[in-house]
This record gives sequence, structure tokens and C-alpha cells, in this order.
Amino acid sequence: MRASSGPPSVGVLRSDLFAVSAMPEAFPARAMLPVHIEPAADEALVSWLVQLSWALRQSPLMFSRHGFKVDAAGDPEWWRRPSAGQLATIAERTGVEQARLKAMTLLGWSIARDDEGAQRFTSRRWNPKLGRRKGRRVDVCGQCLAEDERPYLRRLWLLGWIGVCPRHRTRLIGECPGCRCPIRFKGLNAKAPVDLLACQKCGRGLACLQGQRANDRSVDLQSLLVAGKKTGVVLLPSVGEVEWATMMAVADMLLGMIWTGVATQHREQLFNRIARELDLGWEDRLSLSLGSNYGSLLMLDWLVADLPHRLPVAISILKSVRFEGLLGRHNDIDDDIAAHLRTILAAAIATPAVGRGAWHPWIESLPDSASELRERAARERYKHRRQRLTAFAALKAGATVGEAAAIARVQPMSVYRWLDRGIEHGLEAALERPTGRPALTSAQSEALAQWIRADRAHQNRHAIVARAKALFGIELSLDIASNLLKKHRSRRPGSVRRRRRLWGSMKPRGPRAKPTHDLAPGS
Repeated sequence: MRASSGPPSVGVLRSDLFAVSAMPEAFPARAMLPVHIEPAADEALVSWLVQLSWALRQSPLMFSRHGFKVDAAGDPEWWRRPSAGQLATIAERTGVEQARLKAMTLLGWSIARDDEGAQRFTSRRWNPKLGRRKGRRVDVCGQCLAEDERPYLRRLWLLGWIGVCPRHRTRLIGECPGCRCPIRFKGLNAKAPVDLLACQKCGRGLACLQGQRANDRSVDLQSLLVAGKKTGVVLLPSVGEVEWATMMAVADMLLGMIWTGVATQHREQLFNRIARELDLGWEDRLSLSLGSNYGSLLMLDWLVADLPHRLPVAISILKSVRFEGLLGRHNDIDDDIAAHLRTILAAAIATPAVGRGAWHPWIESLPDSASELRERAARERYKHRRQRLTAFAALKAGATVGEAAAIARVQPMSVYRWLDRGIEHGLEAALERPTGRPALTSAQSEALAQWIRADRAHQNRHAIVARAKALFGIELSLDIASNLLKKHRSRRPGSVRRRRRLWGSMKPRGPRAKPTHDLAPGS
């Protein structure tokens, strides 16, 4: 190598040349990170990366860009299935083996129908009016976080439909133990440093020492679904082997049947029956959020345990549409999956019974047993309600319509009329006397009255008719709605009610007839 970088002069001799070494680079191309956090066995890659960025006081977005040449602004969920090059870069910068990094992702797991979306099985998915806020909602196990030396997010919690901790067999929590706000975390696209396991509103940690016990049936179904997501095949008890994409379509069909286009009272009837058959105590039923992932797991477990018999019962209780109507709500189901669904959900395709024997499915769908119906009849004040409950209890116990009519001391045709009314409008409507249209019970009238008084924007009779249809599945006449509005409508702010005159002479409405007798006799 030459001694100088300039052009050689004429006077330079060969003896003036000598060997030199190249200068090292000022900064290596890929330096190791200045901090190291040992990843846990079941930790999600996003949890580990966010905590690394927090230790370096950097935002996850800038940390991913500068550290690993990954731009998370466009795809914040890239950590679920990163490329081989991305894993190699992370391993080189952190010193963690690629095999261990791969175990923190979902590489090799099945994916279908957005099954990894947040709150996948909750009722919020079926309510388009609820907008999306910044930050992904996530459910965590407070006991796991309390026991961790370094709290972290499990890979299992980020699947979207997980509702139970398999280690403690408790329900996952979705709210901060302090302020009760939904737990949200900003992922790798956050533009500021993120304390991953602290409430974004109050800053409190999410660890808690005790959780609510989960039902064993929900734990078993969740384990079955997790194994199916890993292998691509789910083994359903009453069906057999089902591919993962078909299984998610089955879950969407069943949950959509429960949460879409169903009156609240019918949904409550189904919930009560499920709680009774799963032996849920009163405290468990009271604390259970049926719109959560855990509640949906319970309902799915009850349905798939015996689909041929329980699916028609659920459709009868909910007054829901049958297979074609359910399938029409999902435009993203292809023909192959639809063909499998017709086989799995064949009970939803069968037409309901018509004629005098059509009352059997409705009687079987009642959440109360025969003895409970008799006890309820004994507590009733009115005779017509006692008669109906007594007849329904006899039918529930296996009696014929004639025998039930004899027990209730009525004609068999009366029992048939009660059954037809119950099939069409529900049990409460069947217990009331017919008035030409479905009558409101006292509880239903009070609920509508509170709604009318609460909001002046809906104080018109058409809105009342629509509200009664949505809440109770009852079509009120406009006259009944007008009477409710007149009785419960609140006055405008600042208006003065006109006082009625309760005494004094009234103005005649028309001309008075002249007297026919002589007013002044003898004059």
C-alpha cells in the first residue's frame, strides 16, 4: 500500500512503500443492545420487545425501527408471524437463540376468520355501534402477574378468545382492579414508552392475589380449542374432527344467533337454562358477564356438547332464524365451509313441528322444571296465572294435554290456546289473559315507563312500539303506545301545566232547550 493517498511523484522509490492495516469502523454495523432481559417460557414476543424498549426509555415504534429495521406503524402485529430475516436480526442484536424467539410467536399455528382479533368471542363483536378506541383490549390473569418476578403477557392471552387461566383455572380479568376501566395496551406502534402492565388511566398495576373460579367445562373447551389452533383440527364431542376454519365459522354462527336480532328477555331465558344445567350457583350467575369471552365459552360448551338436541332448543327459546338466515349474516363463508356447516348444524335446518304436537319443543325449552313451575303457581296471586302454570307443570312432567286440562280444571282447547300463545310470544305472555294483542306484564310496563321518562328524544309512540319489540319481542298497538306516552311522558323544562277547574259552572256545549212549563203562572 502507498504511503500517501495523493498521486505518486517522480521521486518516489520502491523502498518508500510499506504495509499498513485498515482502520476499524467507528461503529459496528450491528451492535448488541446495552440491556438484556431473559424471556420467559410462555411470554409473547410483543411483551418482551415492549419491556426492552421501556428499559431503554424508547418508544416501541422507534425501538423496532432502529433496533431491528422493522416499521410497526403499518403492521403492529408483525410479531405474531415474523419472517426468518426479522428473527435473525433480533437474535443477533439480543443474543437470544432463534428457536427460543420462534416459540414466543404464533408461527405454525392455524389462523382463520380473524380468530386472533381482540375480544373475539365477546358480544361487542356483534354490536356495530360500538366504535374502536386506541389500544387493544386484553384479558389477563392477576394471580399470574402477582406471582411473576418480572410480570409479562402470556402468548395465550393474546389469542383474542381466551377467557380462562389454565394454570389457576380462574377467569381472566378485563378491567383494572382499581378504576374498573378496560385493560388496554399499546403495541409495537406506540410512539411513547409504554409501561406494559399498568393501567393506562390510573397507573395501577394489574396484579391481584385472588381470582374468580372458572367452570371446569369452560376450561376443557378452551384447552380443546387451543389444541385445535395448534394442529388445525378440533375434536368436537358430538360432531367429530372439524378443521379450524370450520370451527371458527361454527362459533360465529352460534354466537351470532345469540347476540343478533334477539329480544333481551329471550336471551335471558336461554342464559337461565344454561346456568341451571351447568350447575352455576347464584353468586356465579350474578358475577358472570355473559358478554365476555368466558361467558361465550360457557354457552358454546353447552351447545356443542349435544348439538342435535340443544341447538333446536336454543332456536326455540331465542325465537331466532334458522340455518339459512344465520348463514346469510356472514358473507365471508365460502361454499366448502358452508357445506360442512350444513352437516354440523343440521338441527338448525330441520323445520319446526306443525300442529298439536308443536308444543313439545317449547315446553322442553322452559328453564324451570315441573316442580319449580308448581311452586311458582302456588305463589301466584291470580287464578288465571295459577291455572296456566299448573297446566304447564303437568305437561313438563309428561302429561298429555287432556290430563293437564283436567288438573287445571279447564277445557283442552284452552290449554292449546295457552301453548300457541307461549310458542309465539313467550311464557309471560302465555300467563296473561288475551287482549287481542300481547299484553305487557307489570315489569315490562315499568321498564318502558322508566325508558320513556329518561329520554325526551324518544317520547313518541312509534319509538315506544319499536322499543317494546326490541326488548320483549312484543308488537304493541299505537293506541297502547299512546296511552303509555300520555301516562309517563315528562313535561318540557320550564313548561307550566294547565290547572284544571274542579268546581264552578261549566260553559254549555250547545244551545239549551227552552222550558215547556209556564215560568210565571197566573200572570
